[in-house]
Amino acid sequence: MPNLKGDMPMGNLIIEPYIPERDKASIIAMLCENERVNVFQQSDKMLSDAIFVARYNDVTVAFLSFDGFRRRAMTTIFVSKEYRRMGIGAALMAKADGMLSKNAAVERSIGVCKDGDRCSLQFLYKHGYYTSYSSFIMEREGVPLPESNISVRQYEDDDYVICHNIWEIAFYQMHERVGILPSYYYPPNETERKRFAEDRNNRFVMLIDDKIAAVGIIDGSELSHVSVRPDLQSRGYGRAFVSFLINEIIRRGGEIVTLGVVKGNPAINLYKSLGFKEKSLNHLVTKYYKPDTRLSRPPSDLLTGTIQ
Repeated sequence: MPNLKGDMPMGNLIIEPYIPERDKASIIAMLCENERVNVFQQSDKMLSDAIFVARYNDVTVAFLSFDGFRRRAMTTIFVSKEYRRMGIGAALMAKADGMLSKNAAVERSIGVCKDGDRCSLQFLYKHGYYTSYSSFIMEREGVPLPESNISVRQYEDDDYVICHNIWEIAFYQMHERVGILPSYYYPPNETERKRFAEDRNNRFVMLIDDKIAAVGIIDGSELSHVSVRPDLQSRGYGRAFVSFLINEIIRRGGEIVTLGVVKGNPAINLYKSLGFKEKSLNHLVTKYYKPDTRLSRPPSDLLTGTIQ
């Protein structure tokens, strides 16, 4: 997200759709080693029509990107250092607000701001965002871990409902513990089910007595959405499953494994014990355009019973 404020710049500022042949090299150069380079490259690969650029005097100086137009739209704004505090970020934010507020599918926009970047946070607060929670980015580099004798297989379509409920309940309860509000349960839906099926090669389930006990996702070298069924937590299953997933990333050629963990989540102690180190702290910010339509609490039987 941006760290800009100020009046509109003098000269010729145009915001228009991204043209890879013209803009890609300029954006990669302005990002340099910034963590947002991965966000941009993913958008460029999957959704290049959801990227817009700000061109000042015929030079590409900033970009705006979305990860799609759905319930939760990840929004990224970045302005080249030498063009900051000229109002370019405000112009891109106005563009984002106009597009997201008019899209029937979008309920909220989210973005990420690095810890210590007070200018960006002030800019975001000014434009209606608030900090939802903070998350550590962690990395592990090194040899594979010893694996336990556990049963793990790739996700199958028939697993959808139980996998969805395992991580929805696990993350709902974690959010409640660390004080992330509002916390919601999102019921299963066919759009998500189709997306899971298309990505099945990167989704894994761990079985205990032939029943799904834990779920997790691999995205390149990133580990995410690791969740253990609530009634089986604190028994060592999480450690065994995470070790398997780390080793799977290494088997696929990854040298550094990354993950995000919410600040205050006790799972950080598990990750540290497996060799992960904190790399940075990011703040996730949110702006609502429409009321959130998810249920405020999971069905009572999921909270009190065994998920199956």
